[in-house]
Amino acid sequence: MEENKESFGEYFAQRQKTDNTDFYNKPVVQKAYYIGAYARAVILSSWYSEVSQKNTTFKTWLSNQVISFRNLDRIFEMAFRFEQKLKLHLKNDSEVRKLSHMVPQDKPTGISNAKIAYAFVAGFDDYKKFVDENRSIQEENKNNI
Repeated sequence: MEENKESFGEYFAQRQKTDNTDFYNKPVVQKAYYIGAYARAVILSSWYSEVSQKNTTFKTWLSNQVISFRNLDRIFEMAFRFEQKLKLHLKNDSEVRKLSHMVPQDKPTGISNAKIAYAFVAGFDDYKKFVDENRSIQEENKNNI
């Protein structure tokens, strides 16, 4: 993604604009993408948990899961549980949680579990890029003051 965006929703909108296949316009794909991003947000925040610093429990749990349409709600539920349990302060990341459950629940008509997993991983990876890009912008702004 070339342009830096202030919100992850804007970041995703940029991805949608550059997608020539119409893949990211399907609600089930969006849901998987956002849940992947939310999972990454929880993993990143777990490292700084006030309850248990450097916690990797959710990351370990997620690594043993099959990413499929049937499992998306379970992954979301566990991410939310860990967010609450570890008292994570997601701040801007709470937008990702909201986005992941605002997408309408569709049956994955014509969408394979491989494509669901692909969208999940794309969201997971894009969220890390988004955080890194915004961190560098914030640091740049601090240096210019």
